[in-house]
Amino acid sequence: MSTSAPLSPALLSLAGLSVSLGGAPVVRGLSLDVAAGEFVGLIGPNGAGKSTLLRAIAGLLPAGGTASFRGRALAALSASQRAREIAYVPQEHEIAWPVPVETLVGLGRTPHRSGFAGFSARDRQAVLSAMERMDVARFADRPATALSGGEKARVLIARALAQETPLFLADEPAAGLDPAHQIALMRLFRDLAGEGRGVIASMHDLGLAGRWCTRLVLLSAGRIVADGLPAAVLTPENLRSIYGVTGFFAEAEGRLVVQPLDLAGRR
Repeated sequence: MSTSAPLSPALLSLAGLSVSLGGAPVVRGLSLDVAAGEFVGLIGPNGAGKSTLLRAIAGLLPAGGTASFRGRALAALSASQRAREIAYVPQEHEIAWPVPVETLVGLGRTPHRSGFAGFSARDRQAVLSAMERMDVARFADRPATALSGGEKARVLIARALAQETPLFLADEPAAGLDPAHQIALMRLFRDLAGEGRGVIASMHDLGLAGRWCTRLVLLSAGRIVADGLPAAVLTPENLRSIYGVTGFFAEAEGRLVVQPLDLAGRR
């Protein structure tokens, strides 16, 4: 297993984290540190535990082991405190109510507001900035339910951005986006890391993961099997043994290029 020590100090620390669903173990004794300034890609085949791990970090699933944020146990944080520290974008992009996009994105400011207090200038700026960064500002007055699937995904990411949290979690955030918006999203996550925040995103697109993430964590059967720089994790051996595929590997503009080609063993 290849490793690379994260920047110090750790923003998020997990030690022996375990999660079971329906009595079956999904995440098994996982330990991981993530620092501010990292864009970590969680990769692995279906059922590896990526989504479950993100949901456990977000406080949506009970977990064994220990999880701490900036040295404080996550379990000790109230829901509002956790929401000021960690933003989470789920894999599902369902929007139930036909509220205007700006109103939906504004819900990201809820953890920062008191009771029924109106929006402050900072709240309004955070909402506008989030919409602009996700290219949805032109939809501000449109009912969110009237958008396409990719547009809804971008609106929900904007809502999480509006929380302005130190740690940003996203489950398959690039799914359903066209190539231009996929690349724009990867650039955004790199920018967030450059601003001193931490980003953890589960990803199936190995090309995007290898090119844009600063670090990759490869999961299989709920365990970490590789952790490090993209070129050290996305190897022919790992693609063959974990994914069961062969791949094309190259470098362009100083970054890794990976393209799965075929099932391993096929001719």
